[in-house]
Amino acid sequence: MISNFCRSVIFLILKRLIVGPLSTNSYIFGSSKNNEVVIIDVGGEPETFITVIEKMDAKPIGLLLTHGHYDHTLKLGKLLRYFNIPLMFSKKEFDSGIYTHKKADRWLSEGDSIEIGELTLNVLETPGHSPGALSYYSKDPKEFDGHKIGGVIFTGDLIFQRSIGRSDLRGGDSQLLFSSIRNKVMYNPEISDNFLIFPGHMDSTSVGEERKFNMFKKYFLENNDP
Repeated sequence: MISNFCRSVIFLILKRLIVGPLSTNSYIFGSSKNNEVVIIDVGGEPETFITVIEKMDAKPIGLLLTHGHYDHTLKLGKLLRYFNIPLMFSKKEFDSGIYTHKKADRWLSEGDSIEIGELTLNVLETPGHSPGALSYYSKDPKEFDGHKIGGVIFTGDLIFQRSIGRSDLRGGDSQLLFSSIRNKVMYNPEISDNFLIFPGHMDSTSVGEERKFNMFKKYFLENNDP
């Protein structure tokens, strides 16, 4: 399913595709000035991506993974071959055995960035759901759907609207999960309350909303053990 909640605003392309058996949120993110985009996670249905991207006349320059679980990597090989683009994710995810089907063309780690036209997407290491989980944020978008924002962050399965990702799967760690949410999102000086969160499942939200209403907030805001 293609979600219409995202649409191009000023120079921003941000489109959500809800695909695959677990209704994974995959994203197409980039610049409408030169139509360069990256694909963030692939939950399956590669033909849907191809149709949408070609209809947009967009130019994919890379495929980024937040983590290596199958519902975020399903059939990604077809998109890599069709668009002839590099795969980028964390070597920690590969070395942990979570995702070993294909090595990255570019390994990503904390502090790296991806340039997409005039947009910069920054890399955060956010383990907890899996050992090499990454989040990606950009401070460049300042308006979305007619509202002023501080930027956007793609969190994979780290944090959801009113909830958090699982830590009971292979390689998961609840303390790392809460630490990642606390230090890399909630108290990251680069990320403000009016940053929009685009998670791996369910609807988008904001940092400020989750600071107020997330059912697990006492653990990731106050450093309490669950």
